[in-house]
Amino acid sequence: MISALLGALALGAVPVEAQSGFGFSYGWWVLDDPAYISTLSYQGRLIGPIDVGLGAFHLNDRRSVPDLTQTGGEVSLGFGRVGSGLYGFAAAALGVRHEDGNTDAGWTVGAGYQLRLFSFLALGVDAAYRWEDTQVRGFWQLDPLDRKGFVLQGRIAIGGGSRGRPPPSGGDPGYVPPPPDESERQPTGEGTPRDVSTESAALARSVVETAMDAMGSPYRWGGNDENGYDCSGLIQWAYGEHGIVLPRVSRDQARQGMQVERNVGALSPGDILGFAVSGGGISHVGLYVGNGEFIHSSSAGVRLSSLTATDPDSRWWQQRWVAARRILN
Repeated sequence: MISALLGALALGAVPVEAQSGFGFSYGWWVLDDPAYISTLSYQGRLIGPIDVGLGAFHLNDRRSVPDLTQTGGEVSLGFGRVGSGLYGFAAAALGVRHEDGNTDAGWTVGAGYQLRLFSFLALGVDAAYRWEDTQVRGFWQLDPLDRKGFVLQGRIAIGGGSRGRPPPSGGDPGYVPPPPDESERQPTGEGTPRDVSTESAALARSVVETAMDAMGSPYRWGGNDENGYDCSGLIQWAYGEHGIVLPRVSRDQARQGMQVERNVGALSPGDILGFAVSGGGISHVGLYVGNGEFIHSSSAGVRLSSLTATDPDSRWWQQRWVAARRILN
């Protein structure tokens, strides 16, 4: 959990962000005397794919150990609750037993898998380990009297994504772009701009062709090889295959070379496009291929998007395009 958090802060180039919304989970705490736990919480985006949550829980094992039935609150930290896929979480809780009024502290660490059915609805399954200090001494003082065991639970999340998070399709969640045909794999459009040498233009087109070879590859956070790419990893790899070294992080790549007017007519194949996905600085990059299109790796994988078309996906990216840089001139 901690290493994932540090990795996200170090790369700073994650083109997806945690979603905000309400969640409800119900599960079974596997003990000698099993308990049933229900939790209602709200998760809000903290940074990138990291969310923080506040919730209330009810633990019910009245059938077997009535003096440990309790209600309380918890705070959680999650990583990767974005779209569909695996995520991790940790939580600390404080509950009050109904029968005697004593206070118990609990800690949970686990992982889960989420399936996002719609932009506002997701279902998930969690597997976690929970332990509870019945005398609130601190988790470093656990003893055999403390309750501990695995929790298996189902989860439903309701709520929209954060304003800047690209939906799973890379644009409007209801829009599924058609797969590119072979004609789309060839960079087309503009000739050599007046401020780009013939040699540089030819090299830039070779970089674009290399990036197009990765079309359809999966998105992989931190990836820059055939196993998958994130946005900056794709561009670093494409340029690196031609001996040109670029920084690893999207915001640093968007500072390289010379500034280009943010106008499609001023662009040349090989230009790096910067996007402000989360409403702040540049957090996503793409590679212009010509004819108003750019290749990039979003949550849907390596694909083409357009700066000139009027479909929902294209409009989504057009609204967030903030910069263009030319590496070769």
